[in-house]
Amino acid sequence: MAFSERQLIYSRYLLNKIGFSDNKHISMYLEKLESIYGRYYKEWRQETTKKGYVRDYWILRYSNFECIEELLKEIEIKNNLNGIQSLNTKFESKVSATDLSSFDFCPASYSIAKSFQVEHPTREDKRLIGIKLHETLRLINKQLPLNFKESDLIDYAVLANEKIKKIKDCELIFSGHSDEKLFFVNENKNYIGKPDYIFKDPNGKYFVVEEKFKYLNNYINPEDCEYENIVNSREQVKNTFFSNHIIQLQSYVDYIQNYNIDYGVLIYWFFDFRNEIPNIHYLSMKIVKKNEFQTSLENTFSNLNSFVSEKSLNFHKEINPNKCAACTVNKYCAHKTNNIKELNLPYDKNDLKLKYIEFPESLKKNKDK
Repeated sequence: MAFSERQLIYSRYLLNKIGFSDNKHISMYLEKLESIYGRYYKEWRQETTKKGYVRDYWILRYSNFECIEELLKEIEIKNNLNGIQSLNTKFESKVSATDLSSFDFCPASYSIAKSFQVEHPTREDKRLIGIKLHETLRLINKQLPLNFKESDLIDYAVLANEKIKKIKDCELIFSGHSDEKLFFVNENKNYIGKPDYIFKDPNGKYFVVEEKFKYLNNYINPEDCEYENIVNSREQVKNTFFSNHIIQLQSYVDYIQNYNIDYGVLIYWFFDFRNEIPNIHYLSMKIVKKNEFQTSLENTFSNLNSFVSEKSLNFHKEINPNKCAACTVNKYCAHKTNNIKELNLPYDKNDLKLKYIEFPESLKKNKDK
């Protein structure tokens, strides 16, 4: 980590107030925060040489100050629990594909999203950009910004991908973007869902496509001492498909009755910024066959229904600090600390109360100087 000693002490103090107590979890959480918010930025420098010439140049500087800002924002939210607005959610309504995805990702995250108006989601800028890209750079019927071409926003290697071309050559049966009010309902399962697309391939088989836009910084500083580890980590990210997205896709394949769907395709579009303009630089694709992950889907469906019915569950799961640090609703979560073993629906605000922790003496001394 590139935190200074003072930053580390202060960050650990803030996490202790939030409820973290395990030092290993704290270190992992901070490392993930830094991978999300730490960034290189250009700084303009000017200097006068010994011969009196003025030299202007750019340098790359690294900052992780936003990591601490995120922790302070969480402290602010949890310091005013009455300021968190509750939602009037009808939990007895049909189970959606999105519900299944959210619950599989994390039951606590599902409960929070159903319980609170999340006004300060984590990675809000990237999330909103991802939504906007989904609207403008989707697989079919792209709505490009004025004066832009596809090649301005998508790398050639992505545009020329043969698998994408094959999908586009298939017959489009349904586009979830064309009719926002149309959903597929399975009354037997009390299920509702709307995939991004349904196609029919040249063999007459129906398949669904679900797109996800994921931020992945495409720049790595060659001088970074962790260069090789970062490269390997990027490759792992590109080739990892999350179980909640697979569950969501499998629900479309198995539960939609209007068509005899044979398989599904999950596409991850990875984007970064080029001159502050979003740019898709890589894609990954996974095919899911009918009933391939049926057991996982049925278990998720059953567990979700039980949670909605009983309004509580035992939260005895191994916490992954890396996953928690990137979670959209983590500022409203207490279960990420691994110290709460019961989860309620709606989410219990009392779980969010801050802990009293003495301010570090070392920071007091430095502050007084």
